[in-house]
Amino acid sequence: MRLLKLAGLGPAFARYSIENRSTWLRKFCSATGVNLSDRDLTSAMKLDMERKWHSNLGDARFDPASEAPKRYVLAMFPYPSGNLHMGHVRVYTISDAMARFYRLNGANVLHPMGWDAFGLPAENAAIQRGIPADRWTKQNIGQMREQLEMLQFSFNWGREFATCDPEYYRWTQKLFLMLFEDGLAYQKEAMVNWDPVDETVLADEQVDDNGCSWRSGAKVEKKVLRQWFIKTTRFAKSLLDGLSDRTLEDWKDIIKLQKHWIGDCDGYTFELKVVGEERRIPIWSQNPKHLKEALFVAIYPENLLNSSKIAQGKLPLTLENPISGRPLPVIVAENVKFPEGNDFYLGVASVEEDRQLAESFQLSTNVSTPEDSSNEDILQQAKTHNLGAYPVSSKLRDWLISRQRFWGTPIPIVHCPSCGTVPVPDSQLPIELPLDSVGIPLAQNAQWLATTCPKCQSPHAKRESDTMDTFVDSSWYFLRFLDPKNEQDLFSPNLAHRLMPVDLYVGGKEHAVL
Repeated sequence: MRLLKLAGLGPAFARYSIENRSTWLRKFCSATGVNLSDRDLTSAMKLDMERKWHSNLGDARFDPASEAPKRYVLAMFPYPSGNLHMGHVRVYTISDAMARFYRLNGANVLHPMGWDAFGLPAENAAIQRGIPADRWTKQNIGQMREQLEMLQFSFNWGREFATCDPEYYRWTQKLFLMLFEDGLAYQKEAMVNWDPVDETVLADEQVDDNGCSWRSGAKVEKKVLRQWFIKTTRFAKSLLDGLSDRTLEDWKDIIKLQKHWIGDCDGYTFELKVVGEERRIPIWSQNPKHLKEALFVAIYPENLLNSSKIAQGKLPLTLENPISGRPLPVIVAENVKFPEGNDFYLGVASVEEDRQLAESFQLSTNVSTPEDSSNEDILQQAKTHNLGAYPVSSKLRDWLISRQRFWGTPIPIVHCPSCGTVPVPDSQLPIELPLDSVGIPLAQNAQWLATTCPKCQSPHAKRESDTMDTFVDSSWYFLRFLDPKNEQDLFSPNLAHRLMPVDLYVGGKEHAVL
């Protein structure tokens, strides 16, 4: 019934369809050349019908220049594992039924299909068979495409692409560079989730409630590694607010999952610089005015800042606090109320327990409370000093996107001994994978790693050896379907204005937060 409602139909249509299907079936059989009469519809008769209508059923056209009302029906594109399963058939049957309905009602329907082709399963399967991952993936794509065509789904096959095509991941790399240039993609040392079976890092969302990998099922370990992140926390509030859109009222279960994942954006993150270093530490606080009266920052003993691994005490480092003008000492302490999902605590003068803790560490408590400053004033000052000051929940983390495997989009960064971290120029994209190797991580491919620095032309530079998580590739594919042959840009802005948004998106509920 939900699909009928989405299509603008109701119970009357359902009753009409049931009452008229017998008449419709006889007419259909007659047009096919099959005489149904009073006999049952046999398997042989069904095969005759399929052969008759095979070419017509899968014939789907979409005209970007059409003035007819558009409908963008998008089914989640599959991972090319080798064979379709019933989950695929269920999803594509739903999207196909809706696409055909809209066409019959005069709409210009975009119903594309492609392949989410990077990732660990293909890489591991190829290693087991001793063949390159690209060959294994392309074999599977050919087989699954044939199965989809046999099922006669009315996809716009002329828009087909795979995320492992250099023509596609060139633009994934371009997106990364745009994020990097705006400070939204960055690299830092972090305590990360390590899958000991697949030998790669996992994002928090890829670890289940039992602390196991979403794919291998292995118990996840904790490691300290230098990794690449996308600053998704910057957009937490707008993402959360978007879930209150009235058009989403029929998707309460999905909204509930996503709201829980984002959390209540009832505080702000301030990125405070370590004195004498380039590192910035994200400090979360519900009350921006607390920065004015801050006494210290407390951390757990397991925190990365605690390199000496002391159980309790004052660390030999401080954080810059341009709001108060006083450096913030960092202490190791467990007897404070850390925010949910956070291992930094901001101690302030107006909280008696914080003053007592500061005194026990022989820290100065001689600070004035900010009665003359509003939260808005502090937030504006913080933004002036480039401290972030964006609303977010205490538990949401930036998206960890780097993976220590071969079969993924190469991160377009060069590390130079003179220039440091250097983005690859657009003219050198795509940075392609070395497809002649079988199961060798990029970090072990010395020939591929060696390159020239784009900035100073030093011959001693090295490429970034991590690849991007496959979810980066699939985070924007709906836009590429609008303009898949565009060689000048990701897609045409004019087409995007005309054809977006997606009108119906069909896929597994688990992907609401993964």
